[in-house]
Formats: sequence, C-alpha cells, structure tokens
Amino acid sequence: MVTNSTKFAPDDILACFRRLCAGAGRQGLIGLAPAEGVHLLTEQHGYLKERLRSLGSPDRFTAASLALLYHDHEMQAIPGRWTATRTGADGWNDYAGAYEEVNGALDHVAESLAARFGGIAEQPTLAGWVDKVGHVSEYSPHCISHRVFAEAAGLGWRGRHSLIVTPEAGPALRLATVFLPGSLVEAGVDLPGCGDCRACLEVCPILGKLGDHREGCRRRIDALGLDAEVCGICVRVCWEQVRARSVGGQPQRQLD
Repeated sequence: MVTNSTKFAPDDILACFRRLCAGAGRQGLIGLAPAEGVHLLTEQHGYLKERLRSLGSPDRFTAASLALLYHDHEMQAIPGRWTATRTGADGWNDYAGAYEEVNGALDHVAESLAARFGGIAEQPTLAGWVDKVGHVSEYSPHCISHRVFAEAAGLGWRGRHSLIVTPEAGPALRLATVFLPGSLVEAGVDLPGCGDCRACLEVCPILGKLGDHREGCRRRIDALGLDAEVCGICVRVCWEQVRARSVGGQPQRQLD
C-alpha cells in the first residue's frame, strides 16, 4: 500500500524505471522511503540539505532507492577466494569494467527518473578518489549514503561486510538515489537478514578485523590498481550464498 501526496502516481515511477532498466539491459530494484528522518552523518545531512534546495520548499521529500544488478558472468570474474594481489587474476578487470558500465547506466536511469518526475538524482559513486584522500572519512562531506536510503526503502539489509544485501541478488548491484518532492511511502518489507552466514568474514581478512574496516578496504583497492576502484571478493561470496538459499523469483521489486 502506497500513500501518495504528489502529482504523479507510484505506478508511473515503476513503469518508467522498468523501461529504463530494459534500455540498459539490466534487471533493477526500486523502493521508496521518506527522505526525512533517515540517519545520515552530520556532514552528509548538510550536503543533502543543500542538494534539496533546488526542489523548492515542499513539506516532504521521497527518496527513491534504485539498484541495477550485475550479470552472473561479471560476478564470476571476481576471484572466488582471497588474493593479496591481482597477479594471476586478469579476469578481475572484467568486473572492474562492469562496475564502470553499471555506474554509467545507473547514472542515466537516475537522471532520467529525476527529470521525468521533477526530482534530483544523486550519482551512484564518487569515482577517482581512492588514491586522493588520506582517509575514507574524507568522502563523507561530498556525498550521501545510498545504503542508508536502500535500507529505509526495504531494498535489502546491511550485511556483515556493511554492503546492502538483497534477497534477489545479494550485494551484486550498484545503488543510486533520486529525491522527489512529495510523500510516497511504502509499507514495510520483511527481509531474512544474514542469519548465521559469515562467508564474507571468512573470505576477507580485512573484514575479520575489529573496528571500522572501510579504511582497510580503501587501501586494498588502491593497492590492487584494477581498472576501477573495486575489489569485490566479499561481494562474490555473499552473492553465491544468497543464490544458494534463493527459491527463485523475478528481481524486479514492485511498488505496490
């Protein structure tokens, strides 16, 4: 059940999103959540407030969380076990190429939805920064967390690797967010969570360390020197575990 205080219908958003996904040759997921009340870091909250100024002064904003999924062969290009270097794993760059392609497609989908419904699109990722910052925290003032809005919209849950895990594709996806004027609120979604699965922690020694692992991930990505700022080993093993537990179904989330 979706409540609607905007000039457009949720079905319009879904239909447009489906057309854009088909044009991109990707399966996609979409969910809605109120933009207000979502917990962001203080600097990200300030960044978002400035971004939303251009939408005027509506009483409410809706966050449309969007995901485009990777293809199976792109996940299978990632090494299936830990390796400290890229030596002997030349196919890894196939995943790096897919990362860039999916980000580009997702940027187009988000911008097109925003233009169609009078919103603002937040790009999928900040590229080219991994070797230009001294610490991962330096990203925060320049972006919002798509994962926070994906959780709020019910696309997935936060896995032990801190990525969004969906029932349809695990973490094998990229996220963007479109902010729309007005209120479109979805009912809650029941998600299974990780349960007792620890596959990502077992495959990656960085994730197994105490404390915030994000800086360790940034340094590893920089050291790997792939064609994009990626690693993906935890993504592949999580994707495999979710697939093993899946009972099938279409990875095209409905809005109603």
